[in-house]
Amino acid sequence: MQNARTAPAALIAPAGAAVAAAIAVVALWLRWQDAAPVVALGVRAVMVPATATGVLLAAAALLLVQPARGAAARRSGRIGAAAVMVLGLVILSEYAADWVTGASRGTLIEGGGWWTRRPSPPTAFGFTFLGAALLALGSRRERLRRFAGVGAAAVLSIVLAGIVGHAYRASALYGLNRWSGLSISTAFALGALAVGVLFTDRSRGFAALWLSGSAGGHLLRRLLPAAILAPMLLGWLALEAHESGLINAAFETALLVVSLVLVLVGLAVRQAATLQALDVERDQILARERTARAQVTNIIESITDAFFAVDREWRFTYLNREAERLLRRPHQELIGRELWTEFPSAVGATFEREYRRAMEEHVTVHFEEQYPDLGIWFEVRAFPSAEGLSVYFHDVTDRRHAEEKLRESEERYRLLADMIPQHIWTTAPDGYHNYFSRRWYEYTGLTEETRGEQWLHLVHPEDRERTVARWQQSLRTGEPYSIEYRFRRNDGSYCWFLGQAMPLRNEAGEIVQWFGTLTDISERKRLEDERERLFRQEQDARGEAERRREELARVTESRSGLMRGFSHDVRNPLTVADMSAQLLEIGELTEEQNESVQHIRRSIRTSLRLIDDLLEVARAEAGQLEIECVNTEVGEIAREVTHDYSAPAAAVGLRIEVRAPRGVQAETDPMRLRQILANLLSNAVKYAPKSDVTVDAELRHSGGPRPGNWVAVTVSDTGPGIPEDKREAIFQEYTRLDPGAQQGAGIGLAISRRIARLLGGDLTVESETGRGATFTLWLPVARTTDRER
Repeated sequence: MQNARTAPAALIAPAGAAVAAAIAVVALWLRWQDAAPVVALGVRAVMVPATATGVLLAAAALLLVQPARGAAARRSGRIGAAAVMVLGLVILSEYAADWVTGASRGTLIEGGGWWTRRPSPPTAFGFTFLGAALLALGSRRERLRRFAGVGAAAVLSIVLAGIVGHAYRASALYGLNRWSGLSISTAFALGALAVGVLFTDRSRGFAALWLSGSAGGHLLRRLLPAAILAPMLLGWLALEAHESGLINAAFETALLVVSLVLVLVGLAVRQAATLQALDVERDQILARERTARAQVTNIIESITDAFFAVDREWRFTYLNREAERLLRRPHQELIGRELWTEFPSAVGATFEREYRRAMEEHVTVHFEEQYPDLGIWFEVRAFPSAEGLSVYFHDVTDRRHAEEKLRESEERYRLLADMIPQHIWTTAPDGYHNYFSRRWYEYTGLTEETRGEQWLHLVHPEDRERTVARWQQSLRTGEPYSIEYRFRRNDGSYCWFLGQAMPLRNEAGEIVQWFGTLTDISERKRLEDERERLFRQEQDARGEAERRREELARVTESRSGLMRGFSHDVRNPLTVADMSAQLLEIGELTEEQNESVQHIRRSIRTSLRLIDDLLEVARAEAGQLEIECVNTEVGEIAREVTHDYSAPAAAVGLRIEVRAPRGVQAETDPMRLRQILANLLSNAVKYAPKSDVTVDAELRHSGGPRPGNWVAVTVSDTGPGIPEDKREAIFQEYTRLDPGAQQGAGIGLAISRRIARLLGGDLTVESETGRGATFTLWLPVARTTDRER
């Protein structure tokens, strides 16, 4: 509820300043339009220019002295407030001089025209009180800020007198003398500013009470509007009735008294009922609070720890039963008594130092200490609060005795440490080395010289700096310690060790000791050095292989250039020879001569195809094959190539069937796909005559050169098949199944596999001797277009 009221209340001060400034601006505008005073009902209805100026100054000051403003703005606000107060004092001094001398000599009424009137005495008093209130509001001193509400109340009194005087036409109230009055506009402007002052500091005074959720705030919010409006309304009604002749003065007074009595009695009854409801609610809250206190008491009494609380004067305010048992004192003897008086042995001990530190520094403390009078070791946790100190403690005497029996079995552990092959060492929480096992002394040839930090001079100079840094980090953070370093042996040589350490913590999580080991890793380091040497050899071998690869690339490029030159030089005479053979066909030749000419032309064409194959090999080796992959209908390409080879196939009794379905698409180069399929069908015509050949295409999810989806284009025949030892050899250049055969140069399959791999796939073969062969061209699946998705 209070938060809901506080949010809009923050806007009251800016709104008051805005309203007052608006009234002043309108007044100045009206005066500018007509220099003559505006008179209504016998009084000035619009403020004079000097008053408007003072109101604008006060509105600006009110906005600038707000707590959220910066130091410069608040300083400017105080200057404006001082100007407003000086203006009021100057006007009052002029009136005082007039009263004494009987003549008007004030500077504010000199001259003529627009600036001809000076503010009234009520206005001057209002400016004086308002300026003083704004100065107090903008002050850094707390005492002066309290007077802001007093000044605002004085201004509101003047404003109320003026408004009531205007309402009842009582000039004695709003004029204070016969010279001047307080206009309605001035009254509302000063009232808005005074209310803004009251609600600027909402933590005290009238604003705090108005916004309070207490019974007082509730009562004020209900009574104040009625207390202001009810008398004014009743008085105005009585005055109107009297002036209209309906009632006389005696009846008017009696009626006003009766009405006020009835209104006030009604308000009193209403507020009595409200207060009674608040009392009932308060009783209910107190009952719930008592229940909550009882629950808290039950919880505190049920915890296993002993508990007591003291106030800021160190007086006991509560003890639970466990605290009574451990301290051996009933709570009746301690409640209200001072801690140090009842337990004098705690004075000057850890108890007093830690308790006072918790109270003064407002920090939680935790410690263990023995109270000698009771002979008990206590583990204590103390928590400060605004009311005092809450202390939880329990008996740890048994644990301390157990630890003492442990600081007794230490020799047994020392014996065990001397028996294991590792070097054992321990340190204090700060890193001070206080123990080394026997093997350490045997290794170093030293005795007690390595305690503390003297062991560092045995670390290899190259390892010393990082060793110190790593050890300090573990001491600082509590994280486990692990490092590899070299220690000097008693013969002057160095051996590699793995140093490791773990912290031992108490129940509170505090490190009480570090336990460490040194493990000889010299043999492992030797093996690592050997592995490093072999790795360097491998790197050298890789470098040599790379050099040879580059040399091979240069040789390949040279061979490719040679083949390109050779093909150019050979192709020209072969072309001339073919043209000459064509000329011979024109003449009259015998059948035998014509057959010879045809044989010559076939040989020439075979040589030209061989040259083209050699050029293709050269381009492939040099990486100069032109590849342009697009989404391609594989079945359509297969049917076109098969149609081209239908005549040669029929000539050798080869039957070709295309089963590739429509819609199987691959991302490939259509021209290169035709080249590979033509090569495979050409080989079938050459090496598997009188057999059946099937061309198919399908989408496969496995079996490809890499995991994923592939388009598999297969060319299967029922020919003699390929021996197992030749299945990979046929993909090598210049390799044929039958070396004595006259047809083919043995480079077609090699070129086809190179092209297939450049297309992102591969070319493989499966065969059994006597059962034919199946060549599979693996192609990437076509990419899905946006329209297809």
